[in-house]
Amino acid sequence: MQTIILPGISKDDKKWVDETAQKLKDDGVQGIIRPFYWMHWEDENFDFNLQVKADLIKKHLRGEKVNIIAKNEGLEIANLLKSMSPEQIISIN
Repeated sequence: MQTIILPGISKDDKKWVDETAQKLKDDGVQGIIRPFYWMHWEDENFDFNLQVKADLIKKHLRGEKVNIIAKNEGLEIANLLKSMSPEQIISIN
């Protein structure tokens, strides 16, 4: 099982992603911990579309069950994922 970390769209959320991933590792969370980083943080030409992000993440999950830790827009993506594949999403925090 994976735990994915979905941040908001602000560049400041990169720090939150890194800190959250490290805390999970330090706390001994089992399985894959997968932080997500948005391309527009590095290149402003990349468009941020919630549905496109949800579709892309769903492909990467490949049917695997997942826990989601999310913040701001990441929570919106988490809810889209839950509506697309409710059997895959164990929890959203």
